[in-house]
Amino acid sequence: MFKLIQLTVFLQALGYLFQLVSFFLFAKLLGSDNQGILSIFRATGQIIASLIWFGLPGGIIYFVGKDRNLFYPVIRNCLRISLIVFPLLILILCTFPMDKFPKIFLLGDYIPYLIIFIIFLSYLAIFETSILSIQKYTYYNLFTFGAGVIIFVFAIVIWFMPYGYNKLNLAMLAYLATYGLMFMYGAILVSNEKNKINARGIKQSFWEQFKVGFRGFISSIASLLLFRLDLFLVGYFLSVKEVGIYSIALFSIEFFTKIPAWSAAVLTPMVASNERNHIKRTVYLFYSAIIITLLLGLFLILLLVTFPNIISHLIGKDFTGVETCMLLLLPRVIMQSGVVILAANLAGKGYPWYHPIGCTIPLVMLVLLDIYLIPILGINGAALGNSLAYISAAIIFWLGFIKYNDHNENISLKTYWYEVRGYLHVRLSV
Repeated sequence: MFKLIQLTVFLQALGYLFQLVSFFLFAKLLGSDNQGILSIFRATGQIIASLIWFGLPGGIIYFVGKDRNLFYPVIRNCLRISLIVFPLLILILCTFPMDKFPKIFLLGDYIPYLIIFIIFLSYLAIFETSILSIQKYTYYNLFTFGAGVIIFVFAIVIWFMPYGYNKLNLAMLAYLATYGLMFMYGAILVSNEKNKINARGIKQSFWEQFKVGFRGFISSIASLLLFRLDLFLVGYFLSVKEVGIYSIALFSIEFFTKIPAWSAAVLTPMVASNERNHIKRTVYLFYSAIIITLLLGLFLILLLVTFPNIISHLIGKDFTGVETCMLLLLPRVIMQSGVVILAANLAGKGYPWYHPIGCTIPLVMLVLLDIYLIPILGINGAALGNSLAYISAAIIFWLGFIKYNDHNENISLKTYWYEVRGYLHVRLSV
């Protein structure tokens, strides 16, 4: 398992680093105002794409983990509903009176881009989940790695283009092209796997899949809103400029949560198929995630104490204040690192109700805290509210893990430390 996680972390981290560098390049190129619009564009696309399927992709890992021959039937259920939801999406977005809403929701002439972006993201959710469900981890990891490399190449190309071009327009087109290429990659993978599996005469009940997926649907929507809703709240109470600054803090600090998230992606199919020792693996990954994030957090604190304005100096004075915001987001990423591991375990159990509750209650807290704190403290208030909300999420998910996992093994922190120390001793002595 450790080798698998190492490969996953390496490929995903490399891909995410490419995306992070691209994000900084776009920020320096666009300035805080246009960066804010680009962040709203991406966040809006992510949220709507999560709403599209009503949770059906959430059941893919659960059902395919039980029976590999259900690979195509569960995907087919998702594709059928797309024939209804995509025409409705286009109709709503093309006729919705966007000009009647506050400035933060005005994407102006970019609605056609948004529709294409949402369609690519929606299908990618199916393709990635499907490949993960059959535990083809290398192919799965290449989604993030490929997207990172492609968007980085586009960012470099746009950086050297003449000033006469609309750089915000080009940045959005770069995201469309990137996810369009990854859409093609995913479609080819799924098509190849479908031909290897005999699904003739095999069906999966739409409603049974919906029932399992709907709890995951509530979780994924609440989780994504917990990730991104404060961007919209910052824009509503402050301005697009502050959205641009806050998005840099948010996207940068989320790098710390990626290692646990990638490990969690490996864990869910193991739990779904009831592999041996998955409970112990969950707890040990939980401990590892918290410890690694704490160490990274200490490094960040040391870096920002030594060089207080390092990030705003790199990408421009427009982003002054991003460093303080990042420090206030540190408790959030520490808690989130543990939450994603526990959430992966519960997802493998079929999304029991602790999973959606663990996302929904913190979301309500986030909204209430942001409404109170943002007008007083600005983007620092949004960061503080986000961190406090994730503390409640960690508590709820831990209670859910205890409830739905029967374990008789010694999974204490002390035992974990002895095993890690022994593992490191063997590795370092080779």
